[in-house]
Amino acid sequence: MDRNELSVRGYDRLAKVYRGLEFCLFGNSLFRARVALVDQIPAVGRALVLGDGTGQLLQELCVAQPDCHFTTVDQSRQMLRRQRRRVEQVGASDRVTFVQADARTFPVPGAEYDLLVAAFFLDCLTERELTAGLPRFLAGLRPHGLFYFVDFVRPNTPWRRRQAAAYQWAMHRFFRWQTGLPNHRLVDLERVLANQNLVTMHSADHLHPMTTCRVLNVG
Repeated sequence: MDRNELSVRGYDRLAKVYRGLEFCLFGNSLFRARVALVDQIPAVGRALVLGDGTGQLLQELCVAQPDCHFTTVDQSRQMLRRQRRRVEQVGASDRVTFVQADARTFPVPGAEYDLLVAAFFLDCLTERELTAGLPRFLAGLRPHGLFYFVDFVRPNTPWRRRQAAAYQWAMHRFFRWQTGLPNHRLVDLERVLANQNLVTMHSADHLHPMTTCRVLNVG
């Protein structure tokens, strides 16, 4: 079984219990991080959502952006099924295109979107995948497009860093076991972001020591 097939099967298995596992570890903190700045996104016409899992953020975005068409990409058929149900609940099915594909290698069309969304997705990429992939994802944005970024980061204080390292070690081992995730540690997302032509418009870093939510503008 190749890496992609292992990953698809793993996330299909996890789809039913994903929200429960997340809640056991973090309570509602990750949900709050996902939606922290949704109301700070101006009205947009087209958005690309990468690896949104069970679709908690997609559902909120559909409500907040009633005139936007979304393309959501996920390799797991079961995750997409849950996304579809959430979208149906808010009456936005006609505004969402569901694509079953590996978001890491999805051929993003150039200058097609006003908004790129990646929530707890970039941390699944290896440093090589992230360094090569992020510029390609961002190239899908039109001039002055927006990047809605939510993910794990390294806390500032030493004891929080030790706590985060233990959590992240456990999470990476679990997902490597279930999905073949190649990462052994959290890639330095801050450093990779700093190498892109991005300007922070809004940020929410207070919800949990391990998470950040940002609205970034592509210069």
